[in-house]
Amino acid sequence: MNRKYTVLIIDDKIENLKYLKEILKDETYELKATPDALFAIESAKQKPPNLILLDIKMPNIDGFEVCKIVKQDEKLKDIPIIFISALDDVSIKVKAFEQGGVDYITKPFEQEEVKARIRTQLEIYENKQTISKLLNQQDFFLKKIIHEINTPLSVISLNVDNLEEQIGQKEQLEVIKASSKSLSSIYNDLYFLTKKKAREKSCEKIDLVSFLSSRIQFFDEIAKTKNLHIHLEIDKEFELFMDRYELERVIDNTISNAIKYSYENKDIEIILDYKNQGIIEIKNKGIIIEDKDSIFKAYYQQKDKNIGLGLGLSIVKEICKNNQIQIDINSSKEETSFSYIFPKNMIKEVL
Repeated sequence: MNRKYTVLIIDDKIENLKYLKEILKDETYELKATPDALFAIESAKQKPPNLILLDIKMPNIDGFEVCKIVKQDEKLKDIPIIFISALDDVSIKVKAFEQGGVDYITKPFEQEEVKARIRTQLEIYENKQTISKLLNQQDFFLKKIIHEINTPLSVISLNVDNLEEQIGQKEQLEVIKASSKSLSSIYNDLYFLTKKKAREKSCEKIDLVSFLSSRIQFFDEIAKTKNLHIHLEIDKEFELFMDRYELERVIDNTISNAIKYSYENKDIEIILDYKNQGIIEIKNKGIIIEDKDSIFKAYYQQKDKNIGLGLGLSIVKEICKNNQIQIDINSSKEETSFSYIFPKNMIKEVL
């Protein structure tokens, strides 16, 4: 730890404040000590410390209440609090951690123990700050990528369509269209991840036959690169009341995965059925899913299969969880299927 940290000590016993300041004086800390808890809170709001040593038994306001006030303040909530107390009762210690404390030191203080615990918590605090900054940078980077990808994708799509009108269908143009659509799918996943908190959800009635047909058409060029054929089978039709964009992310990512992991020259089936519950099932013949739980983790890729970014199914899982959509997966040497079972409140049966 190269930077200088500020440690705030709050204890109503002056002798404890003096002792703690004495044992910490050789450390590279800026020490602030006070027996007045309310003054300490106001002081922390003006200039937040990096760590708080907090006594539990104090007049007017106890350490638990001080901790509660600190954790409710947006500027102070992430500051690590180490409780210091003569109370050695297990229930008190449990309460200290439940209130948000990161550690608990029992009086009388052991000099080296106090130093070691403070150092450890400051290192953890510094690591959390670093991770937070990296996540903010990552979020900014993703937003920049999304902005930079969208314009050239639109230009590619428009010009390919114009070329196709002029010279007719060509194999090379089909490959370009397939590649641009793969990029478009990645773009939509990144857009969802960066906008999901700010984006306003809008549910609407969705004609699933029309919707699924449009998604098959979108993936047609991509499927052709592996000579795959996507078929829609309607056993019993139903309509869905859901956010169209979220449904698109679920279906697109499942079709995209079916294409990526399919063997060449095979069929992909999309089945629409209603049997007391609305079901959309997507089947392909290809690589077996080895770990059904791990595939939904962000950035997961099957062993020895470096395919895609590993974001699609984590997005699918999140959307399904938020909408109470059940996911059923079966995978064998013959076939892999993803079934999405929709709750009744989202369904309108088509008679």
